[in-house]
Amino acid sequence: MIFPKAKKIAKELDWHTKNDGVFGLYKDYFFNIGDASLLNNPQFKYIIATVDNLTEEQKLQIKTELDANKKLLKFTTFEIEDNSIFIQFIETWSYTKSQTIYSLFDFLIELFTKLNIPKQNKCHNCSSKDNFNYYDQNDNGVLLCNSCLRQIENNYYEIEREKFSSEKNYLTGFIGSVIFSIPAIIAWVLVAVYLERLASAMAIAIALLGIKGYEYFKGQHSKFTKYVIVLSNILSILIANFITIIALLMQEGLSLEQSVTELQTNEVVKDILFKDLMISFVLAFFTWVWLLFYLKDKKLFVKPASKLKT
Repeated sequence: MIFPKAKKIAKELDWHTKNDGVFGLYKDYFFNIGDASLLNNPQFKYIIATVDNLTEEQKLQIKTELDANKKLLKFTTFEIEDNSIFIQFIETWSYTKSQTIYSLFDFLIELFTKLNIPKQNKCHNCSSKDNFNYYDQNDNGVLLCNSCLRQIENNYYEIEREKFSSEKNYLTGFIGSVIFSIPAIIAWVLVAVYLERLASAMAIAIALLGIKGYEYFKGQHSKFTKYVIVLSNILSILIANFITIIALLMQEGLSLEQSVTELQTNEVVKDILFKDLMISFVLAFFTWVWLLFYLKDKKLFVKPASKLKT
């Protein structure tokens, strides 16, 4: 989602857009601006300045200048990488003003000029100034020439092809998800039987371990992946609850066969099992919501960037 302040700047500078922000050239230097997700706490705005490979001396000088002017520029934190500078504005009590963004742009450009850091009105991959255009590369704005674009597309195609060939299938991932949930199932039973505590909270651990197991066993990734993981979670929670009830009955002196019979015929026992299952599923539900709505199969991509629609 692109927030109003970023949209305003994009319209003023005729910039392009990406999923959560905008990007483009300002005085021939290249910047990305974006905001944190609405679910993020605290909220923040970020600016990424794209640069050529920085020397250690340049990094040190940039760090010194940013530290010295942090209060003046009103940002919260920053990180300096080889090819970029990330600056964050935490927005706990107030929103970052457009003028604050422009002041930071001007400060950085003056600093870059002083340190002989080249302008970025060129391909960010090969530095060619011919036939380049604006692209969204994995939700990061970049400038690429036609030759580099084709090269990156070919590289991504090979990566996805190798990834697909190394993956197995849904069943393998499902089995892996259940196997990784076994420690949580065992802990569930032990807590319930020996500590006499309600162990349904382990449903959250089962849900998280199920995700790890699916990934570890390289289950197939697609839009159905999250549903397969949820099914494995449900099975694991059912197993944990059934074993717990049987173990508690056996602790009372019943044999395994008698415990299974009681579970099938005794209405009181079935009612206890049902209530425990409901509590378990409610606790696991919050993890499933995250899994179903926010866990996505992230694929590498590069695509032409568009401008804001007026």
